Amino acid sequence: MVNLKSHIVGFFLSFFMGNKIIEQENKMIDEIIGNFNFDRCEKVMKTLKWSWGFGTEPPSIDALKKSAEERLRSAMDLAKKSKCSKSTYFSSSGGFKGNAWVNRYGYIEALRLEFVLTEWESDGDV
Repeated sequence: MVNLKSHIVGFFLSFFMGNKIIEQENKMIDEIIGNFNFDRCEKVMKTLKWSWGFGTEPPSIDALKKSAEERLRSAMDLAKKSKCSKSTYFSSSGGFKGNAWVNRYGYIEALRLEFVLTEWESDGDV
């Protein structure tokens, strides 16, 4: 009987905490989507005649927001599946780069969204 009680309590605690964690992650994404300058991205894409897929026009603001959220969620999924803490995980496509950091307990610590036009990195092996 004691084992059953502890399992039930453990289930409800993990369920409750899991919902709180998901709620916090959603708040982080909402904050980024609500404050990111998608108008600037759209303007750059129009200026560069940058389109996605088979279209000839740049994506709409709504499509940009959807893609940005997908990048953030994908980076979060990679971070949560990893066994490495304090590392950065990212997902990029269509100019957007979503970054996620996981803490030592395996929870998302921070998110960042970037719209990248150009980038260069060197590891010293020249």
